Amino acid sequence: MKLRQLEALRAIAEAKSVHEAARRLFLTQPAISRSIRELEIELGVPLLTRSARGASLTPFAHQVLKRTQVVQREVGRILEDAAAARGELAGRLAVAVTPPAATRALADSLLELVAARPGVRPEIIEWRAENIADGLADGTIDVGLFTQYREPRTTAFEWVRLYELDAVLSIPATYRGKTTLSVAEIHALPWIVLDAPDDDAGFVATFFASHGLPLPKQVLRCTSMNLYLDLAMRMEAVAVWTSLARPFLLERERAGRVRLLEVDEALPRAGMYLAYASEDLLTATAQDFIGRLSEKLANGARERAPAGLVYSDVE
Repeated sequence: MKLRQLEALRAIAEAKSVHEAARRLFLTQPAISRSIRELEIELGVPLLTRSARGASLTPFAHQVLKRTQVVQREVGRILEDAAAARGELAGRLAVAVTPPAATRALADSLLELVAARPGVRPEIIEWRAENIADGLADGTIDVGLFTQYREPRTTAFEWVRLYELDAVLSIPATYRGKTTLSVAEIHALPWIVLDAPDDDAGFVATFFASHGLPLPKQVLRCTSMNLYLDLAMRMEAVAVWTSLARPFLLERERAGRVRLLEVDEALPRAGMYLAYASEDLLTATAQDFIGRLSEKLANGARERAPAGLVYSDVE
């Protein structure tokens, strides 16, 4: 199996035509057809279905293509490592974060990294924890930073628990009930959450399962952070935050927009995790970034504060 054969398969998948794939790869049509035939012979399985409208991949070929994408990403990382070995300060870095991970330390680390490595191409993506796990597994991202309420139960990536965050619960000020509730009382209220309600690493599932209760009857999931912020101020439902949001919430509590809720049982704490597919396979750029970020986060509360927001209690 050769890289040129896998590249030919990818080009056909994108172009839907052997002729167009050959044009894109600056090859003759017989050359690209020969590459595919050789790969089919080696695998013993057909890869293309040809028709008057062009060529399409068989179901098995689609599976091959998924693995090809991982191979091509790793080839790209080999080239990055070679460039680093030559002293070139370039490379790609894809980092996925959940909102609490968007800290001052993260912003400062990225700024330092770009200054130190002018040729680096960083990409920062805001995802939920389950998406980050998938991205680490398939090689889409290099580094993940995420919060969840139990340790990851996977061997698909390596992870480090950096620190913990308290959970904070709020509800709009239109709510007129008491603000210190039992587990049963808060279970009866509507909820709005960022993670899937049945995600056993999320707050709702973790908290109520620990008390032998099912999920609340009314749970709205909203993965858009901007919309979540708006709904949490106006929709009479319990919203879940980490302690990083407490200054933000206290401002709105003083303004009469929200009320903070207490529960007469301890709330689960969120762990902040740093994760990557394999320490052995980290590129020089990713290692540099992780080193800078870890050093800053070790400095405490100020560096862990949300990026872009200034509060007197974390200065």
